[in-house]
Amino acid sequence: MKKILWIVLLVILTAVTAGVTYSVFDTPFGEISVDFFAFLAGAFLVLEGAYKILTSKTPLFPDQIFRSCRVIIGVTIFTIHMLQFVH
Repeated sequence: MKKILWIVLLVILTAVTAGVTYSVFDTPFGEISVDFFAFLAGAFLVLEGAYKILTSKTPLFPDQIFRSCRVIIGVTIFTIHMLQFVH
């Protein structure tokens, strides 16, 4: 019963988020905010991944390969949305 409640809650939250996102995308604020939040998400991925890599005692390869991928993805997101914002 508890699992079904979590699934229903997840579906409701997804529907509300989709509705809000759809309504915000039709405004000029939506275009700027998407780039801004993606910029923040990319910066978070880079900073958090780099911090974990630097503070961990395990070797970079193969133990931290997914953290390295996280940093690469963060840099990519950061760069794409920075260029979109500047353009």
